[in-house]
Amino acid sequence: MFTFFGLFVDPVNDVALPISRNWPGLNLIRLEQPISAIAARFSDEYYQPEREDIPAPVVHAVERLSIENPSARFLLLRTECFGSVCANWGQIIQNGSTLLQAEGKGALRRLIECWGVDIGPEEIFEPLSRSFVWDEN
Repeated sequence: MFTFFGLFVDPVNDVALPISRNWPGLNLIRLEQPISAIAARFSDEYYQPEREDIPAPVVHAVERLSIENPSARFLLLRTECFGSVCANWGQIIQNGSTLLQAEGKGALRRLIECWGVDIGPEEIFEPLSRSFVWDEN
């Protein structure tokens, strides 16, 4: 089983600084493909993998951060895979409001399309692969 809970944010202004203040132990990396974003993977310190939710405290913190950075899109994403079958769900928050909430078939594709990128019906998104390196150090 593979579980993932992450944050992807437009790389505007100094958006990484308030993210680091909210979650000091979170390792932030810069993505260029398939979307340009600051990305972070939350540890199970911030969510319970066995619960199918996006924790309210994280959502509220992201809402506050998005008000401070109104031009940035913030994607909170959960993924669970059993073998090659994956379920994705999440939401995009901008300027304190949820712009899109998606779950079920094609959810990841719909969420990533907000960046103007079509990852295709197979929903291949490299940051969700087991081989993706989340530590740039």
